[in-house]
Amino acid sequence: MIWLGRIGVALVGLFSLAMGAMAFAQPVQLGEMLGLGALSPMGVNSLRADLGALFLAGGLASLLALFAGRAQWMWGVAVLYGLAVVGRVLGVVLEGAPEGVMQSIVVELILVGLSVLGAKTLAKG
Repeated sequence: MIWLGRIGVALVGLFSLAMGAMAFAQPVQLGEMLGLGALSPMGVNSLRADLGALFLAGGLASLLALFAGRAQWMWGVAVLYGLAVVGRVLGVVLEGAPEGVMQSIVVELILVGLSVLGAKTLAKG
């Protein structure tokens, strides 16, 4: 079972690091992919900083859980992606369901599930 946890944490980490790297390198493209637009240079800066920080925090925590024996850090990753799900569901309730929102919710729920699995199994190993 521990291997499933390690694979799950690795997948969360790879996804998070890739998204964080894209936020730093191509914030406008990532914003468009996520349905966000930068209206000014400050907007581009905010996309880079805010999205980069969110995703790279998840990636760094995943690496620490996987390679430094800090399984408890995956609870923080689960909270990050879980709060994203809460925000999306709130948006659906308040404004309706935009096209593509279910795909994002499913991806984030999978990330939460893999993070919880990793936190529980790596702590035992």
